[in-house]
Amino acid sequence: MSNVLHARHAGLHLALRTYGHGPVHVLAFHGFGRTGTDFHFLEPAFAERCTVHAFDLPFHGHSPKPRERTLLPYGKEEFAAFFREYLDAQGIDKAVFLGYSLGGRIALCLLESLPERALKGVLLAPDGLVRHPWYRALAGFGLGRWLYRGFVRSPDLAIGLTRGLERLGGINERMARFLLQHMQEKHLRQLVHDVWVAFRLLEPDLGRVAEQARGGVPLHLVFGRHDRVIRTEQGRKFQQLAPQAITVDEVEAGHVLLTPAVARYLVERDLL
Repeated sequence: MSNVLHARHAGLHLALRTYGHGPVHVLAFHGFGRTGTDFHFLEPAFAERCTVHAFDLPFHGHSPKPRERTLLPYGKEEFAAFFREYLDAQGIDKAVFLGYSLGGRIALCLLESLPERALKGVLLAPDGLVRHPWYRALAGFGLGRWLYRGFVRSPDLAIGLTRGLERLGGINERMARFLLQHMQEKHLRQLVHDVWVAFRLLEPDLGRVAEQARGGVPLHLVFGRHDRVIRTEQGRKFQQLAPQAITVDEVEAGHVLLTPAVARYLVERDLL
């Protein structure tokens, strides 16, 4: 397994690992509560073809956990500046942008803001295809952020808020279950709070992403057929914005897609 490296560019500091040694460079972004080690699953299938640069997102793994960024949230251009400088420092002209779940939202933002450095986008059950008004309201306004802070302090408030959102249709049963699983311990509630609030401006403009796809940066979206968190229908709707440049596929899986079976699928479809 690769050693942890650290990159500091444009005022950001992220930890990363590299897997493989092939000529195609891949910038990889993991899901919520995970780390870049998840992309080790690609190495057996792609070591000769790809070099995967797997980053720990802020608040995850070995990357810093700057609590002050809940008051000064990350912006899309800030991430674009970091990865532009990172690619320059590594002597990489263009890379594949690979994102899973929360990391899919990061990849979509980069495809919007940094298309000139993208070979293609490969998005596995990506977040960011649907905007949730309740999330924007809670994360974007002072009252909502006060409620989020209460969410960290009190599991009863957190549980009540989640169940209320589920009853109102703001989140589905599977998402409610996911959140409830992250409420039993304070450090997990803190992670939910920090990521949701600090990442609140990282929402892709899907129209611009589709425009970039039509301009020569194709996108490949892969969903689990049994995924009830991020559904294939979201990808199909997005595909309508650029049907010649965006593909949508399904595999026999739920939400967990970072597996050897999916790696073999990516090989068969020549997606990396």
